[in-house]
Amino acid sequence: MVKQRKTQKLTCVITGRTLVASTAYYERKVEHAGSEDVLKATYICKEAKDLIKKGYDVEKVRDILNIDLSKVGEVSKDIIDEIVTNSKLPYKRLGRFNINNYTSTKTDDDVKRFLDKVLKQ
Repeated sequence: MVKQRKTQKLTCVITGRTLVASTAYYERKVEHAGSEDVLKATYICKEAKDLIKKGYDVEKVRDILNIDLSKVGEVSKDIIDEIVTNSKLPYKRLGRFNINNYTSTKTDDDVKRFLDKVLKQ
């Protein structure tokens, strides 16, 4: 007799973060994806998905969320396109000169305070 697990783990392909999902949630996700292999190859966590929907690319999402790049791999453009296509939110590509595209969460503290002050005005 094989004991069925009460939870399953899903790893985000963008962040490398792991979600411990209930069996019911996991089964719904597998059904939606078509197969367990497809789900595991395309699962993206909510944080990353929300940023993608806002127009950020994978590199910027990883930078914003402070992801260790040695723990993640390449992400297919098809996966990102599917998120954008199936989004209920209106997708809006960020402007070419949007300050958020060029700043980094890794700037020194003085620059970060300055940018925070300027962006709040």
